[in-house]
Amino acid sequence: MHCFLRVFDTLGFGALLIGDERKVLHFNRKAKEHLGGGLALRAHRLAATDPSADRLLQSVLEAHLSGQEEAREALGLPRREGRPLILRIVAFPDGVQAAFEGARLAILVADPEFCPDLPPELLPQVFGLTRREATVATQLMCGCSLQDIAEMTGIGVGTVRAQVKAILAKTRTKRQAELVGLLTRLAILAGRTT
Repeated sequence: MHCFLRVFDTLGFGALLIGDERKVLHFNRKAKEHLGGGLALRAHRLAATDPSADRLLQSVLEAHLSGQEEAREALGLPRREGRPLILRIVAFPDGVQAAFEGARLAILVADPEFCPDLPPELLPQVFGLTRREATVATQLMCGCSLQDIAEMTGIGVGTVRAQVKAILAKTRTKRQAELVGLLTRLAILAGRTT
């Protein structure tokens, strides 16, 4: 079971296992990082730090635990800084619960502010990007604008634009959004989150 939780750590997702009476049985390192920033543990139960979001979370958890088929499967939890945390609730079938020490639900936590770490050698090996192009590609994946990248790297916006064109050609993508999707999938596959 701890291996199950570590897999989600590696992918950059928080994971919690919930048992009867909404009690948290286990959680991984990434989930722990969100405690106090959108999530909390109160009396061994998962809670949202925002009161109205917590009421919704508790009703959704109760709906899943009582077996309601139409129970909501995802919600966003507001936090003081950044975009809301995204929670995905997955109910375990009866035959699987024993393998997870009686856990009835898994809650996966995605942080929209999180940017996965690509190993520096991955993009040159896979696509033949230069180190500078790999840096630009990674910064694009993390939501930086061309202006941001120019300022961070100390080069002109025109140079960054030329590098982006080369990156698009080498990765056989047509738009920055397509490139970002490709790089995000590679980052998840690479499984480096530190």
